[in-house]
Amino acid sequence: MTNSTDTQILSPKGTFPATIAEVIDEYKLVMNRGKLNNIEKGQEMLVYRLSEEEIKDPDTGDSLGYLELVIGTGKVIYVQEKMSIIESDKSERILPKDPLLTTLNNPSLEQILGKSKKLPFDNPQIGDKVKPI
Repeated sequence: MTNSTDTQILSPKGTFPATIAEVIDEYKLVMNRGKLNNIEKGQEMLVYRLSEEEIKDPDTGDSLGYLELVIGTGKVIYVQEKMSIIESDKSERILPKDPLLTTLNNPSLEQILGKSKKLPFDNPQIGDKVKPI
């Protein structure tokens, strides 16, 4: 018998992986899991799709399964009863063109270190899989 206070992440189909149900844009995706599945704002998720080809062990010929091709990572930013929105959490630093010149002109920390640019998911599609990380 399971304890009713357990917070295992379950869905009508079982546990993760979940599925991308809608692509809002290249930065935001809708996942088919929500409050009913104990999803909470701020949870980190991995978005991926499985390779088309099964990978086999070259020594034994045994199946190793399918490779998870990473589309990106993100955080849950909004949760509804049966779905959630995941936003890409990857970014890259854009360095100033001339850090020395910037430093001489009494710069802010952002000017010295550069600005941060948010990166999109890599070609997300409806049907991609999602799991917590």
